[in-house]
Amino acid sequence: MRIEATPYLTWEYCDDPEIQYLNCPHPEPMRNHMPDWFKRLKAKHNDIDIAEQQTIRNCLGFRGLASIGYTIPMPEDLDGYDTYFSRGRVQPAMIKETIFSRERPEPWYDAQGEIVPRLGDDDHERFEYRLRLLHYPWRAKMSKGWRLIILPYLMDWSNDWTEFAGSVEPNYNVSQDQCNIGSSMKWSIPIDREYNYYNLETVIAYKRNVQVKKGTLTFCAVPLFDPDLLDKQTKGV
Repeated sequence: MRIEATPYLTWEYCDDPEIQYLNCPHPEPMRNHMPDWFKRLKAKHNDIDIAEQQTIRNCLGFRGLASIGYTIPMPEDLDGYDTYFSRGRVQPAMIKETIFSRERPEPWYDAQGEIVPRLGDDDHERFEYRLRLLHYPWRAKMSKGWRLIILPYLMDWSNDWTEFAGSVEPNYNVSQDQCNIGSSMKWSIPIDREYNYYNLETVIAYKRNVQVKKGTLTFCAVPLFDPDLLDKQTKGV
């Protein structure tokens, strides 16, 4: 499946049989996924005078966020167990001295007050946060000079989890069969070297006693034109 979003961006869907259970929706513009609190918010507070009447609905900067980037609601519940979508653990030591490498005494408890079962030595159970690599079955096919930046979802916030920002080089690790780019999923759509490809993969940190629910919005994928990259690719450097 291919979805042409703009003249410079086409989304391609992975036909790997192991990921089809996910029924993952396609990337959509941020404006299609405004948070509920924003939908409920009025433009003005009638009981407040002058400038203080204004709410964030009148903030051009905040409203402008809806015009950039794409997102996908979380396609399944995210807990402590590996799935084909949620696998590949990031080591807390990689971000030492941040809140995501914070340690707490055992045992850990879930939201119901039950002890969280041990999930294996490699689950870093002494840390407050789990870190996971999420494999969305979509990738961006972009014109030369275009990059894809992954950011946290920009229009809501959580005390329990966060997505990390990142941006890789285009076509950074093309497989021998010319179908995959550094992905553990199996693609059958061949890569056209005249374009820039980016997997839709994100890294999330979430508290050990929290389940990130299906449908949660966690990331924003933002296309960015880079004239220096275009110059480099045009010259074949």
